[in-house]
Amino acid sequence: MLKRTSSKKIDEAVAKSVNFEVTVADLAKRSERRAWWVAGSSLVMSLILAGGYFYMLPLKEKVPYMVMADAYTGTATVARLTDDFTNRQISTSEAINRSNVAHFVLARESFDVATMTLRDWGTVLVMSSPDVAQAFRMLHAANNPSSPYKIYGRERAIRVKILSIVLIGGGEGRTPTGATVRFQRSIYTKQTGATQPLDSKIATIEFAYKSNLKMDDQYRIENPLGFQVTSYRVDSDYATAPPEESPVAPAAADPNAEPVAQQPAAQPEGTMTVQPGAAPAADEGLRTAPMPQAPIPEREAPRTTAPAPAAPAPARNTANGVGRR
Repeated sequence: MLKRTSSKKIDEAVAKSVNFEVTVADLAKRSERRAWWVAGSSLVMSLILAGGYFYMLPLKEKVPYMVMADAYTGTATVARLTDDFTNRQISTSEAINRSNVAHFVLARESFDVATMTLRDWGTVLVMSSPDVAQAFRMLHAANNPSSPYKIYGRERAIRVKILSIVLIGGGEGRTPTGATVRFQRSIYTKQTGATQPLDSKIATIEFAYKSNLKMDDQYRIENPLGFQVTSYRVDSDYATAPPEESPVAPAAADPNAEPVAQQPAAQPEGTMTVQPGAAPAADEGLRTAPMPQAPIPEREAPRTTAPAPAAPAPARNTANGVGRR
């Protein structure tokens, strides 16, 4: 047998071979471990993506819209039918702002002698700045020929229907500083109970909350948060007035019927018909009707008029309920 010989070089070569084999095996294990990490990460990412797809499905959602057209003005508004209309959520501050704006507009634009002095007048004044309150007083002044009392009197009233309220200037953590209100007015006749559309308006309001306002307990109950309108403007809502009803065609005249006395033509509001020979009485009908009591401004002092000349023959003027012999 050959005798095994060993030397330093041989031992070094054998050690290098062993180290190489160990290194190759270690590299294989590391590569396998790295491959498992990559495969596991890919599996986790795939599961996350699949869960995201299931969460977002359906990718295309059909949202219904409803288009509403106003019967009088023709204005179209688009509503998105995604909210819960039965249980609509609204914040407390938004509800308070909308309520204050609605109370002011209803009191400011409505007119009824029976309720004017009870609530409307005080509501407008307690919620108005000095400039807005002065404009309201001038509108109802006795010397204003266009005041609602002189136009509509006691037998007719103005009813207001609010269509929409849009708050302006609000946001997260901020109080709105204005609002746009669309409303319709109608004339209500108390004797017949008939209602006739008058017009459609848009009110632009600027308001603020002033807690340091000095008010009596009576007015503090009406306006507890110090809501004050600092600017108020009303414009026509596209159409100046709702369309009037079409007159019905008159029936065919009967040739055998007796002639009927011709009735006087209808006069515009605020005018009077005076027959020849009678003295003009342009302001007499207004002076005979009592003006509303305070806080509505009292009527102006009666003006001195010259006596009417005597008619050549007894005559009676029955225009607008004013008689004269």
